[in-house]
Amino acid sequence: MNESVQYIYWIEHGVAMGYLIAWYLWLISLAEGTHIVAHLSWLYYRTEDYRPLEKVGTFQPFIILALVPLFLVADLAHPERFYTMFYHWHWTSPVAYGVYIITFCMISYAIHAYYLFRPELMHRARQEGPLQFVYRLVVFNHAESGGIREVRQRQERRERFWAGVSFFFSFMGLIYLGILLSSFKGRVVWHSSVMVFIFFSFGACSGSAFLILLTHLKNALAHTSPKALVEQRRYLAEFGILLKYSLVAQAAVFFIYFVLLQYTGIGGRLASKVFFGGPRAFQFWFFQVAIGLIVPFALVLFKSMRQNVIVSSIASIASMLGTLYGCMNIFIGGQLLPMTHFRWEHLESEPGRMAFGIIIMAVMFVFFLVTYKVLPYENIEA
Repeated sequence: MNESVQYIYWIEHGVAMGYLIAWYLWLISLAEGTHIVAHLSWLYYRTEDYRPLEKVGTFQPFIILALVPLFLVADLAHPERFYTMFYHWHWTSPVAYGVYIITFCMISYAIHAYYLFRPELMHRARQEGPLQFVYRLVVFNHAESGGIREVRQRQERRERFWAGVSFFFSFMGLIYLGILLSSFKGRVVWHSSVMVFIFFSFGACSGSAFLILLTHLKNALAHTSPKALVEQRRYLAEFGILLKYSLVAQAAVFFIYFVLLQYTGIGGRLASKVFFGGPRAFQFWFFQVAIGLIVPFALVLFKSMRQNVIVSSIASIASMLGTLYGCMNIFIGGQLLPMTHFRWEHLESEPGRMAFGIIIMAVMFVFFLVTYKVLPYENIEA
């Protein structure tokens, strides 16, 4: 009974998951938020003039989700083992659910986008041109009779079905992100039911901002008919209203989140200090609050400013930057909180990994513009 007992303490856990995983979480919320905003807007407008924006809001999220695994590949020590998640599934693992949810999101986005483009692709497949072979291949060399409107009417039920399926998985994806972080009981910053609402606010803000920025970009670099340009700018001005209220909602969600932290003991108050005066204070006050909330809200506050292409584009970029740093503050800040000692955990600067995220975003924009030259985003007049 006189055995010696050895106590181990002062363990530095460090930041096990860095900026690449934070980029990964943010891009998923960006993709799913963009799709939700585009689909809900279609249910509100229900006009053919809005159809090009729905195509953008469906196909671009597919491109994002197709590229986000690159962040996992760059971060994991053994990325070649990723596929084991598909067959070695365990129902108690939140990550296991995410593998299927994100995969089903990609599949449903691809099928929905196919039905959105299909009438115009069918029309292009009948026309002589350098890409006629590609269009014939995409529609499986099956030429339907009738014009674009007739083809769209015949497939409307299938297209709306896949729109609903993709919309469901978009919601499930945002819920999954919140549950994924809140399942870490040892991390006070993450272990909160508000996490789900935080990612919904990130999705709404970044999604509406991304849709505004993408449409302005393709209108500036690609030809759009004058009639379609006027209509799309009207839609984007109204998206500015959605962005404005999404920013208010994000601020309200974070206010509730910080209030709840005050009632979770000394750990919650210390978690608040991570943002207010701790290691993430500058990123929180400057990037997330000032640039990500105050600046875009001021820029989209009035109608005349929302109708200005340059102003709305700046507001969109600022809002996306704010949600990116908001996601990083939550994710990185949750790991900076000490668990077994009284000093902040340390995170080495990762400029290379931040540059990797910026490069992937640039690739996404370039790939979108390339597809705009090939795929018929704009309506083809009869």
